[in-house]
Amino acid sequence: MASGEIKRIPLMLLPLSACDTIGSRFRGVGVKIITFYPSVRYDLRNLSINYPPENYCAISFFSAAIWAIIVGLLVGMLLFRNTTLPPAVKVVVPMLAIFVVTIFFLIFHLSYPKTIAKGIATKVDRELIFAMRDMLIQISSGVPLFAAIENIGNSNYTYISREFRTISNHVKTGSSLTEEIEAMAVRTQSDYLKKTSWQMVTAIRSGANLTNTLKGIVHMLVEYQFSLSKSFNAELNFIILIFLMTAAVLPTIGTTVMVIFSVFGMLGVTPEVFGGFVALSFTGQLLVVGYVKMKRPTFFE
Repeated sequence: MASGEIKRIPLMLLPLSACDTIGSRFRGVGVKIITFYPSVRYDLRNLSINYPPENYCAISFFSAAIWAIIVGLLVGMLLFRNTTLPPAVKVVVPMLAIFVVTIFFLIFHLSYPKTIAKGIATKVDRELIFAMRDMLIQISSGVPLFAAIENIGNSNYTYISREFRTISNHVKTGSSLTEEIEAMAVRTQSDYLKKTSWQMVTAIRSGANLTNTLKGIVHMLVEYQFSLSKSFNAELNFIILIFLMTAAVLPTIGTTVMVIFSVFGMLGVTPEVFGGFVALSFTGQLLVVGYVKMKRPTFFE
């Protein structure tokens, strides 16, 4: 069975092709898991991953178990070197680590398809405005709707072109154009592609002027991008404040407090402590920069 363009989930130790081997053999494990996380069915379908969701849950469990065994062995080796710990601790802590790591990686593997789908939806929203402007120009020039959809499908809009190419291929095999646009609205994770699709379907069925409908869609998408930019600019001031606190204020105050404590003989400012402050400050700055990169709206690539 095919799985689209996605061959492997990040941090999953088994490829998706293992769904046909390991996943099918241990399908019962996946059936039990999917009862607690049923949304994985729709997440895999939205990514065009055509493997049975029960098989995917099974290989997710085995990948998480492998990670847990690795972490449990490392924790056990570290505790075994400590001769002061009681034997019960050396047994219980690795077992607890195995349980926690298994749950963590299982949830991560099951939820990552939804994360990927949201990322694709963001890229679809970014491409949609240019594709709709392209369609508006074509429709205004007298090009039929199906021809305009086929032209966009053959363009280089990546995800939008893929969706429109699917519509044109299905229509050529005898499907209704309106039904295929509705199907695109159902399967996409992009809210604005859903709105665009339903507005086009409404215009087609009601016989409204498609040019005016497309103008309204383009205006809506432009306003959406402006709102993203304004909200990010408003949030950026607070993020800069957090960055300055992480980079300068907190390390300075922390070092000062440590110096004051050292006067009373409580805590001293050793090279290790100072290095710890520097490491924490650097880590905090990396987290803030990563958050800004994640939240920054990207209109072009």
